[in-house]
Amino acid sequence: MFINQLSENEFTKFKEIIYLEAGIKLTDLKKALVQARLSRRMRALSLSTYEDYYSYLIENYTHEKENFINAITTNKTEFFREKKHFDFMLEVALPEFEKDNIKDIRIWSAGCSTGEEAYTIAITLCEYFKNKRKPDIKILATDIDTQVLERAQAGIYLPEQVATVQHDILQKYFTKRRNESQEYYKINDFAKDMVFFRHLNLHLEQYPMKRQFHIIFCRNVIIYFDKSMQAKLFTRFHRYLKDTGYLMIGHSENISNITTDFKLIGNTIYRKI
Repeated sequence: MFINQLSENEFTKFKEIIYLEAGIKLTDLKKALVQARLSRRMRALSLSTYEDYYSYLIENYTHEKENFINAITTNKTEFFREKKHFDFMLEVALPEFEKDNIKDIRIWSAGCSTGEEAYTIAITLCEYFKNKRKPDIKILATDIDTQVLERAQAGIYLPEQVATVQHDILQKYFTKRRNESQEYYKINDFAKDMVFFRHLNLHLEQYPMKRQFHIIFCRNVIIYFDKSMQAKLFTRFHRYLKDTGYLMIGHSENISNITTDFKLIGNTIYRKI
């Protein structure tokens, strides 16, 4: 099926919707990405013009909005990405929680994508407490993309997706399996059961969580928001973080000119003020 080129006017309309619904600010450099991403959805609907897809989206907005957001959002991730954050957990945060006799550790992975970050957090916690009395641990993992959440919940990864995992960790926390076409790795239940995946749009004014967190991971997410949305997001994170809690952001991100609610204590590691 031939699909026409995305016009500037159509691109502007799609940009307005993704900003309204998700707070994501698309620059003009993202036009080719939007064209490519939406073309897959259009083929599924047998639509050949972006004008037709825009009309379809508006006419079926309640249903199609989710598919549109899923198509536009970016979901790059990997196991043990930006490893210094997990080293900090092992060397500083978890010993501190243990010293304070914290009996229930709560961690939030915001923008969890296909689950690698959340499962890395679970593995890190299991490694720290492997020879100790383990507290009650719950990891909330949220994302706006319902398709990646389904994949995360399954906990199944191809060999290239676990390439960054050390061999001993891979053997301990994953089971190697094979279907008719390929080998894959499934995260073991004792680590998987620590993680709870939920759909959440960070653009919402109110989040449904009732408890605060000891650590919030929100890495390589704020780069998709404008400063207004970023400021609102960190105000919410401040509210949902315990007084002694930590916030981890991406190594290419900086919040010093966005909020004064957090103090920098390490490489993109912040503490609540």
